[in-house]
Amino acid sequence: MRDPDALAVGSFRIFCQNVNRNSLLLECILASSIDDFDIIFIQEPPWRLIRHAPSGVAPEGDPVIGTVIHPDWGLIVHKLDLRNEGADNPWVAVYVHKRLKGLRPGYHWDLIDH
Repeated sequence: MRDPDALAVGSFRIFCQNVNRNSLLLECILASSIDDFDIIFIQEPPWRLIRHAPSGVAPEGDPVIGTVIHPDWGLIVHKLDLRNEGADNPWVAVYVHKRLKGLRPGYHWDLIDH
């Protein structure tokens, strides 16, 4: 019997969606797509201040900024420049299902830097 979590290379199921910075919509997509897709591209992901982390420099703490995370999905995004307050948040987030973890997906700065 074939392992249901096994995935043959080359048979990826990909989904693309613009969520218009809507956290609830993104959470629903991630929760409902666990068995349907392997990679999800999200346009205009929601970015917000999650909390302030303790800091030895700033009394109010360092800002922790991010988007929706889910235990079944790994997140790949262009890193934020927290030193530049006017910098844009990433326009695309890529969620890769945990069953592809063995392929070691990642962001290749040498190929794509935008």
